[in-house]
Amino acid sequence: MIKNDEVEIEELTYISTPDANAELIKQIDSRNDENQHGISPFLYFTAIVGVFLGIDPHLVILDPEDVRTVLIKDFNSFVDRGIYMIKTDPTTVHLVSQQGPEWRNARVKFTSVFTSAKMKMMYDAMKQCSTNMIPTLDDSAERNLDVDVLDTIARFTTDSVGSTILGVECNCFMNPDAKFRRLGKHVLEQFTLMDMTRLFMTIYFPRLAKELRISNVQPEVSKQFSKIIKDTVEYREKNGLLRKDFLGMLIQLKNSGVQMTMDEIIGQAFLFFVAGFDTSATTTTMTLFELAENQEAQDRLRKEVISTFDENNNDLTYESLMGMKYLGQAIDETLRKWPPVASILRVCVQDYKFPGSDIIIEKGTKIIVPVLGMHRDPDFYQDPLKWNPDRFENRNQKLPAYFPFGDGPRNCIGLRYAYMQVRLGLATILRNYKVLPSPATEKPLKIHPDTFLLRFTQRVHLKFRKLH
Repeated sequence: MIKNDEVEIEELTYISTPDANAELIKQIDSRNDENQHGISPFLYFTAIVGVFLGIDPHLVILDPEDVRTVLIKDFNSFVDRGIYMIKTDPTTVHLVSQQGPEWRNARVKFTSVFTSAKMKMMYDAMKQCSTNMIPTLDDSAERNLDVDVLDTIARFTTDSVGSTILGVECNCFMNPDAKFRRLGKHVLEQFTLMDMTRLFMTIYFPRLAKELRISNVQPEVSKQFSKIIKDTVEYREKNGLLRKDFLGMLIQLKNSGVQMTMDEIIGQAFLFFVAGFDTSATTTTMTLFELAENQEAQDRLRKEVISTFDENNNDLTYESLMGMKYLGQAIDETLRKWPPVASILRVCVQDYKFPGSDIIIEKGTKIIVPVLGMHRDPDFYQDPLKWNPDRFENRNQKLPAYFPFGDGPRNCIGLRYAYMQVRLGLATILRNYKVLPSPATEKPLKIHPDTFLLRFTQRVHLKFRKLH
């Protein structure tokens, strides 16, 4: 709820009918390429729009400076994400759902796990996973087959996350139906009536869903994943096994006196497993799609990749991977045009007065930041639907609106890991293949309207031509 001098503003209209609400969100998020106006039409009238999700009112913040105020400057007033946890389901107890002091304590614990030094420790295992793509892509190239890019890259990222996060060899290229690949698909491709009902309840009626203990993770997935992590931790501790993966670091933290329950280990491991394979796979896929459509940029990037290998005796070190400038620009531009998470959610945790205005946001009000809409708005980016890595040539310049990993203290803790994973996947592919468009891909790509993660109504297929 918004107040003005302690009097509720009557002029703020909440759109409550499902059709109208869906249309507004679609326009604000720029979810169709046909809508090239992003959020700017709304900014001519207001910087805040009210919408209902289910029975709960939400405020959509449209001005980038207001967004930075919420996410950074006055973060303490908007610290929570508004995503609930169920204590009986350990896969829901993690950094995304934890609130207030519990989140702060957890963030402090896990920040040390994602330093550059820890990324270097995981790098060799991830690099080995990237080479596992080559036989499969070689076969497709030799037979001139279309490649379902997201499925292929998701196998790489699942192998990578399995090895570096959980210490498990998934072997998704040798066995596309491997257990962790199946678990990942079950989590993110919920198509059964029961799954859709569960998802509907958790999004539109979260308080009721929490009271009914309805989890957004399928019970069988939670049961299997929890057992795998618990058995792995117990086996390592019993046999004194030390591994330089994420799970090993959590075990070390627990054994060094840091307070950490088994449920918390399971929850954080589940979060990083899902986030680590899905969003990185999406970003890698969309970068390859754009490179296939922009051959000049692909040639320029390949030249940088091959030059970097040559300078490092036909190898790729962590430092050389992270030092490739144009590769970073290409990824950053993909994250602008195709952010893997379309919107950011925050909750006002105390009555808050917006600076320079009479607007007061009441405690408990939920805030939506329409990342996709801002990233595609022509007031912020010239020709926003054009993929242009040169936008990011000068990283010292202040970007008008750029929030692919959130911002502020509650930004994505795993962004270093994500960048390393996406960079490695792209470098491995571009060194070995020319990536070409496929007529099997329907264009323009249409973003699925019913998910907060980036999904398309069609599959993304490309062709790979072997270079040597």
